Amino acid sequence: MIELLPFTEQDFPRLMQWINSPELLVQWAGTLLFTYPLDERQLKAYLHSSRGNHTQSRVFKVVNEQAEIVGHIELGAINRQNGSASICRVFLDPNHRGKGICVEMVRKLLQLGFGELGLRRIDLRVYGFNTAAIGCYEHAGLVREGLLRQAQRVGDQTWDTVIMAILRAEWEEIS
Repeated sequence: MIELLPFTEQDFPRLMQWINSPELLVQWAGTLLFTYPLDERQLKAYLHSSRGNHTQSRVFKVVNEQAEIVGHIELGAINRQNGSASICRVFLDPNHRGKGICVEMVRKLLQLGFGELGLRRIDLRVYGFNTAAIGCYEHAGLVREGLLRQAQRVGDQTWDTVIMAILRAEWEEIS
């Protein structure tokens, strides 16, 4: 069992330790919001943007049964008028992978989106080489909707982006 708790400034050092390369930063957050190395200034701005009653994002740390912080996840691009949002900035501590925690944290975020917020659609983007994450998202009920070929340049490589989503009716069938 895990719990999603609000991400706070006390969580900055852990996240900065986890995101320890330019490639991992892009994999975690894309290229628009952060630059490497991840630092407190960037994280303060990120945290500030997720506060308030009408925020477009909810940012969480993931805590396991032993009260260890094992991950990070965000429900972003929340559009209440459209009834949609995106799962983003998902990270699981490498020491806790392979235990089903990622599936559980995604399901808890889906519960928040569909249950508390009343959304009708939640999507995400994941790089095509990240087969473990894709498997996690499929296990949580998301389906592949598309592929953006060579969508992201990272150094001398280009990465494909897989688009995945789940609709409220699909979530209700499996929850």
